[in-house]
Order: sequence, then structure tokens, then C-alpha cells
Amino acid sequence: MRIGKKKSTREEIGARNIDALGVETYGNEYLVYFLVQPDNIAVLSETAVKTKIMAMSSVIKGLDSIEFSCINSRENFDQNKMFYKERLEEEESPKVREILEKDLIHLDRVQIQTASAREFLFILRFRNYNPETNEVQTGISRMTKLLKDAGFSYRQASKEDIKRLYAVYFVQNITQVYFDDYDGERFVKGDAYR
Repeated sequence: MRIGKKKSTREEIGARNIDALGVETYGNEYLVYFLVQPDNIAVLSETAVKTKIMAMSSVIKGLDSIEFSCINSRENFDQNKMFYKERLEEEESPKVREILEKDLIHLDRVQIQTASAREFLFILRFRNYNPETNEVQTGISRMTKLLKDAGFSYRQASKEDIKRLYAVYFVQNITQVYFDDYDGERFVKGDAYR
């Protein structure tokens, strides 16, 4: 059996470089992310909802290379709740059962409070990326104008946003605050407790 060279984290996720504007991939592409704040359509009139749909349609028609994604930006407590339920079935002590039930109620409350914690991403994908051209900056300007004209609340994702989005997407890590550019970077810089 032959053991090959292990891939780095960046190679595994396909991100050659993450910079202030977006992500350069190993597939010769460049990705730019926009975080879009969702509207609560439950409180909007039917006319307002139709207006939002038309606005979304105009953004979609305005660019060829636009993609969409929606990811959780909250913890998922399903496994914890399952553990507590299993423990409740096994537990004989009334006091311990009471504590387990209170923990279950607490997790339910937290989950209800964060039920709408989603992040909506509009993604621009530039194929056959050439850093010598102005294609990315032109695409960002065009997307910014389309989103602004359509009335969406948005911002372009920063480098830290992108690292956080990747952590949520690939490992469901929602609690970490700071992400190293390279494994162990903060320890080398002497800032291990950031």
C-alpha cells in the first residue's frame, strides 16, 4: 500500500488563496461573496412580496455568473437533545431527571430564539481567472449596483467573513471567533489567546 502526500486544508476545500475581495481556487476560478440580509416576508403585504421577487429577478438577470447559498449561522442542538432524551429514558433518579428536563427546555428555547439565524450568500464565480484583468473589480461594482438598485441590505464578505463561512460550511463551526490563515499561525506570532 502506497501512502501519498496529505493535502493541506486549503487543498481539501479548493481555496488557493483567500484575500480581501474573495477566494482564488485551485480550479482557476475566483469567488466573491455578498452577505444579504433577508427580509421577514411574513410581515410584508402580498404586493411587497411580489416587489421583492421582482427585485430578486432583476439581480439574477443582471449577471451571468451569480450563485446563491444559504447556510446556518447558529448551533444545531439536535444531537445534544437526542442525548438528553436517551439519558432521560435510562435515568432513575428524580433529581437527575429534573435537571435533564430543564436542560432540554433550555436547548429548545435557545433553538427557537435563533431559528431564523440564516445567512444568505450571493456568489460571483469568475471562471478562467486572470489576476491581470479588471474582471473581478468590474463584477463587484456591477453586483453592488444591482443589489443597491434592488433595495437589498447587503455587504461584501471580508476575508474574516469568508473564513467564518467556510468554517460553518465545511465543519459546522459556528462558535470560533478568530481563524488562522495558516494552521498554528497565532502560536508562532505569540498571540495564542486571541
